[in-house]
Amino acid sequence: MSANDILRLHEQAIDAWNRHDPNKFASYIDDNIVWHDTSTPEPIRGKADAREFLNKWITGFPDFTMKTQNTVISEDKIAVELEFAGTNTGPLKVGEQPELPATNRRVVNKGCYFGKVRDGKFIEIRTYPDSPE
Repeated sequence: MSANDILRLHEQAIDAWNRHDPNKFASYIDDNIVWHDTSTPEPIRGKADAREFLNKWITGFPDFTMKTQNTVISEDKIAVELEFAGTNTGPLKVGEQPELPATNRRVVNKGCYFGKVRDGKFIEIRTYPDSPE
């Protein structure tokens, strides 16, 4: 894939998150995706678990949006800095952490992810959200 193809894949995946569409997001990832996130003790594996992860964020932050700040792309990898904004109006349960009740507070946070791509889909993702202040 070219750098432009990888950038387009990233943009489509972020658009699916911003539209709160787990099924569309799943169409951009490999069936055997391995997703490491600092909030989960074990990797997220496969499309079903990736959909569930996104659904948990939709429940906790029904109005969230993400914006790309910076990207670096190589022949099969992408590194992205993101900004996340949303209002925590629902419970949030991620990984083995206890469920967090809604705070009704607006959050603006940054983070980054690294993705590896093969045959037009993400095969590995590593996400590093910043800790909120």
